[in-house]
Amino acid sequence: MEKKCPYCGSLIPEEASFCPRCAKSLNQRAQAKPPGRLAFRLLPGAGLLLAAVLFASAFYLYTRPKTYEGMGEITYADSNSSYQLVLNYLLEHRYSPEPVLNANIGGEDSYRTPCWLYINESSTGADAADAFMEKVDSVQIKIEQPDGSLSPVLCSEPEPLDFNPEAALGTLVDFTRESPSLSRILWIISMKNGDTIRLGMDLSLYKVEIHNYSSENADLSDSKALQALIDQIAEEIDYRDEVNITLPAVTYTEPLILHGPSINLTGSESGNGRTTFTAGIQMRDGASLISYLTGIDFKGNGTGVAISAAGRLWTKDCTFDGWKTALLVFGNVWANATDCTFTDNDIGLHYNSTDVSPSDSRFTGNIFAGNGTGVLLENVPAADLTLDFGQCLFENNETDLDNRCSQMVDLSEAVFR
Repeated sequence: MEKKCPYCGSLIPEEASFCPRCAKSLNQRAQAKPPGRLAFRLLPGAGLLLAAVLFASAFYLYTRPKTYEGMGEITYADSNSSYQLVLNYLLEHRYSPEPVLNANIGGEDSYRTPCWLYINESSTGADAADAFMEKVDSVQIKIEQPDGSLSPVLCSEPEPLDFNPEAALGTLVDFTRESPSLSRILWIISMKNGDTIRLGMDLSLYKVEIHNYSSENADLSDSKALQALIDQIAEEIDYRDEVNITLPAVTYTEPLILHGPSINLTGSESGNGRTTFTAGIQMRDGASLISYLTGIDFKGNGTGVAISAAGRLWTKDCTFDGWKTALLVFGNVWANATDCTFTDNDIGLHYNSTDVSPSDSRFTGNIFAGNGTGVLLENVPAADLTLDFGQCLFENNETDLDNRCSQMVDLSEAVFR
């Protein structure tokens, strides 16, 4: 097949690329142009845009309000400082987070325990409550617990409480034997910058079983029988349970060792007198509840110790006569004595205990008469607590009060003769 040359009109082969007559090329060529600069202008612009987007995203993520969650402890940092927030239910434990509060519920009508919020500067551990609270908008406490409880766990509004000035805030948590066995005390702290801190402490309640013994269901006739019962209780009964023993009006002539769960001893009275111990009681550490000793006489011969307490103790309406030391509180323990009589002892009440949370400040209604020293305070584990000796009588003691540790005491309603 042939085609015409577009220049001279001569017939030439179809596949010819030039005309042999006029010698002109038949290929259509486009003029080459230098590379455009548009791509080079677009690429730097796209990179800057991408960088701006990434920066804006990072800035938004950094500056938007955040939520911090933790149990017992949280570290919170802003642009100026870093803070350690600690929950604990004990005094003077600002560096010891407690994610769980285990409480034993006995036979009392109601129970109350504090929950403290401590604020520490993260790097130094210094108290940072004032600086932190200036940045706080509001603080709320919510009790998370099952719906429909017959006796829900309740708490007071968070606020500074005088009896623990080290804590930034405190709340008082109330519960009963019918309260849920597991709940959560949740602190919700809203910061002025929009951040939210949710700091929790679980409240775990153990419903203490109550075991009652008397001469009707146990042999309490003498020291050996009583000690055998105490040993059996220590073997068979949960250490968190409560044990009540009503003692007959007899005299126990051998030392009694209390161990295992907390044991409450209540004396009796007959025509021959009251329940009496002449060789003393030794209390070992380990019980979780207070042991109450009520209505018992301790008669000594000028030597020994009537009660040596290494476990929590409260004596009520007891008499201590003729001991080297009537009531010795030692180790890591708190003990109270109210409405008791201390006579003719070298030392009536001797306190030498450290590192424990106090049970109560009352030492009221006691009589200290004819002792070498009525009260000796060598170490008391609550320096900021004022011991109340209201309605106490100090009479004919060589020394009424030997306050070696400079403990705060209230003697304003005590009588001295």
